[in-house]
Amino acid sequence: MSPLIERARAFRGFAPRVSFAFAVGCGAVVVLLAILLGEQQAGRAVKRHEQLVGQDLAASVDRILDTVISRRRNELAALAGQPCAQVGRRLAELETKVSYVRVIALVSNGRLYCSSALGPIDRPLAAYLAPSKYRETIGLLRETAYQPGVPVVTLYTPAGSGAGVLYVVEGDYLADAVAHAVRLGAQTAELSMAGMGVLDDQRRFHPLSSQSAVATRVASQVWPFAVLVSSSAGSVSATYWKYRLACGAVGVLCAALIACAYLLAFAPRRLLLSAVRQGLRRGEFHVAYQPIIAVESRSLVGVEALLRWHHPKWGAVSPAVFMADVESSDALAGITEFVLRTSVAEMSRRPPASPLRIAVNVGPQDLERKGFVGEVLAVNRRLPAGACLVLELTERFLLQDNVRTTAVFRELKQEGVKFAIDDFGTQYSNLDAVSRFPFDFVKIDRQFTSQIDTGGAEIIRAMVSVARHFGLEVIAEGVETEAQHQALLEAGVPFAQGYLYQRPVRAGELLRAAPAVGL
Repeated sequence: MSPLIERARAFRGFAPRVSFAFAVGCGAVVVLLAILLGEQQAGRAVKRHEQLVGQDLAASVDRILDTVISRRRNELAALAGQPCAQVGRRLAELETKVSYVRVIALVSNGRLYCSSALGPIDRPLAAYLAPSKYRETIGLLRETAYQPGVPVVTLYTPAGSGAGVLYVVEGDYLADAVAHAVRLGAQTAELSMAGMGVLDDQRRFHPLSSQSAVATRVASQVWPFAVLVSSSAGSVSATYWKYRLACGAVGVLCAALIACAYLLAFAPRRLLLSAVRQGLRRGEFHVAYQPIIAVESRSLVGVEALLRWHHPKWGAVSPAVFMADVESSDALAGITEFVLRTSVAEMSRRPPASPLRIAVNVGPQDLERKGFVGEVLAVNRRLPAGACLVLELTERFLLQDNVRTTAVFRELKQEGVKFAIDDFGTQYSNLDAVSRFPFDFVKIDRQFTSQIDTGGAEIIRAMVSVARHFGLEVIAEGVETEAQHQALLEAGVPFAQGYLYQRPVRAGELLRAAPAVGL
């Protein structure tokens, strides 16, 4: 058996369930992906908020430092290097006009020699920061010798010839600016200077090793410091829930759209199968019979039982509309059982041994289900003497050559049931099937019969030859003209059926023999 065809046949039977499972799976995956996307977007939103808060804090600290360094800058620079006795009073006066500072000191040759608060002093500049000769320098200290336990920020501006000005900025001002982040939803906010330490929103100094690894870091574009911001648990939770709900709602909407698409695609099939089941219960189905005649004598030798449906609202429903869906569903069991039971009961009421054969269409799925053999044997035992039951395999996919199928063939044939393979020649797989399974008849498809009197006789003869090689009888379908009948007779086809002999009719309308000419 072709693996591709076997897989296709198996899929057909499970297609509805697979489609349903696929739709449910897709919906669940979409909702899950939406939630995961919400989680991802929430994380980005938290970081984005921290980034904005950090930028705002950095800008605030930049303004404080810029204010300190720009106020009275030239006047203070002019004092640097001059004796403290001469400029001390002026230094103290200028200090009062510079915001945010605790003290301003003059520097000469790397030492503080004059303070706006203490007057003459002698302290190394290196105790406050590592200055540069060419640009402003900033530092962060845990405390100073004059005010222990109070963090400060130091700023140094060079004034030339080894002189400069040192500003000591109250840490409280910067801590207050950083603390503004808490009012914007932050859990913690810190001012960090590389190699020096961290000043938090509680005005506490920490070594650099204590910095939070999860905080968002925003560097100043002006000064060598950074702001570290971490969101509060409440703010993070609210953001995550907002995005979860929003993305979850989108996911549910997409899942609903998938469900709608599934219903639009498969609801007609489900409704149709439901109508079939209800039709069986309400008696809307009946069986029509098409005669099978001996080509040479035109005598009636059998019938093919054909299911017909007359819906009270839709009227006559063609089997082409519903049988394809029925054959791939569990409704097939009820249909097959109905045709078997009805055809045997109606044919049993005819004269003895007429017709000789009753052909009923079944599918490979029937052979695989439990209870099928028992159903067939039950109706087979009710046949009148001289009559036999023929099961026609109408499914165009290959039978699975497994132990169960072989056992079904063997058990039913032991009880006199015969088998026919339908539409012979339309699938390259049919020849393989007749060689592997003990069929009794092959039915030549109507597309070959329609061509027999227009150059297709050789194909029919070849089919007859193949059938005889395997010990099978041949039945030609779709005979509609007398010319086709004569061509079949000449090609050695023993049995035929078609509109030439009689259209499918109720049991009481069957002819005992086919008319000699025409319809």
